[in-house]
Amino acid sequence: MNRDEWITLSRPCEVKVTEKKSIFIAYAAPIHSQEEAEGIYLRMKKKYPDARHHVYAWRIGDDTILERHSDAGEPAGTAGLPVLEVLRKNQIDDAIIVVTRYFGGILLGTGGLLRAYTKSATLAVSEAVPVACKSCNVYNISVSYSNLERIRYILKKNNFLTEEPRFEADPILPVFCEKQREEELFRISQECTSGEAHIVHCGKHVVETRISEAEK
Repeated sequence: MNRDEWITLSRPCEVKVTEKKSIFIAYAAPIHSQEEAEGIYLRMKKKYPDARHHVYAWRIGDDTILERHSDAGEPAGTAGLPVLEVLRKNQIDDAIIVVTRYFGGILLGTGGLLRAYTKSATLAVSEAVPVACKSCNVYNISVSYSNLERIRYILKKNNFLTEEPRFEADPILPVFCEKQREEELFRISQECTSGEAHIVHCGKHVVETRISEAEK
């Protein structure tokens, strides 16, 4: 993907909500393709074959966002769109929500349906743990043993994420760096090692950070 930053879900999760004897089973999960979304939807239908409705909504992002949703037989606008709006409101991409409904014999009305689908989808998203993702370049920084702890300290102080060093002829320190901070990384590495650091690009990595309620 070409995005540098986005929000998604960290894990699949299933929750249950009861409204006036109707049972809403909401399943939320991260996805990577339309085919995966379709597979999850079919799996939930197979898991609950006797349910009256299997509502879904999903979003897959890159440079553009692809969205789909279905009311699955519920009155138009009362189910699929509210579920999709939960993803939109939380700016969540690469995720699907399927809400299965067992009718309890009491009509909820359009407003009641909208609130129940929104409530169940919101709970599922919360339990699936939204995470902020950043696409970073990975650099291996080779330094002498005498400079290793110094560069680790300074990089940490400047909020660069590092892994444990590999101890070879010279220590190699893996560092995750956002694209817009690459020049800063090069400058700091050279300054704190008196030009000794040897920096090699070795791939990309997605760094995930859990989003707290206070950040929403």
